[in-house]
Amino acid sequence: MAKLTVRFTLADNRLSLLYPKETKEDIYIANTSLKINIFAIMLFLPIVAIISKASVIVIIISVFLCFACMKCVDFDILKVYEKKKEEILTDFSIFLTKLTLCIGAGMTLNQAFTRQNYNLPNKTFKMHINQLINSLTIHSDPEYSFLELSLMLPITQVNAFCSIMITGFKNTEAGIKDTLKTYTSSIWADRRNNAKKRAEQSSAKAVLALAIGLIGILMVLTAPALIMLMNI
Repeated sequence: MAKLTVRFTLADNRLSLLYPKETKEDIYIANTSLKINIFAIMLFLPIVAIISKASVIVIIISVFLCFACMKCVDFDILKVYEKKKEEILTDFSIFLTKLTLCIGAGMTLNQAFTRQNYNLPNKTFKMHINQLINSLTIHSDPEYSFLELSLMLPITQVNAFCSIMITGFKNTEAGIKDTLKTYTSSIWADRRNNAKKRAEQSSAKAVLALAIGLIGILMVLTAPALIMLMNI
């Protein structure tokens, strides 16, 4: 039950990231309604299979397809989420680098956040950073502001950054300069490794698609000959 709760929460946070202007209740209702409608439509397959007295295997496969199509919704969400996540991490990396340079130049955390213009692209991350800066200006407790950012951007790297910032403010910024340098280096190293993995995966997919295409062409070309041989 705990695992299911965690997985549901993650899915809900992903959808909230993709649709920040919608409430969580509306997102949950839309997501659930879509899955129910897909399941109801696909349910015609096993009904038709049962009415036509198909084999047990066909009925089982048709029932499986009902649940598989619902799972495809989660796969689509994950695909869009990963694309959005990559966009946010790109802007986050630039912001983090500039922030680290500001701290290294002698600025305090408060000065680096409230007095520095980072010239970020007008995308999701900039919107949330602007909200963070406004919150830091209004609230005297930085922990509230960074916890809010962590909830609005359910991304591991951003959550770790928020944790570092909360600890930095609590410890009167002791050691924050070195911590930020180390963390910024690790972020860029992860991005390089992920880019390399994506390139390798793309190459593997291209080779697989080429192999499947060649097999298909060979089957089309050899099928008439095989049929003729079978008829001899």
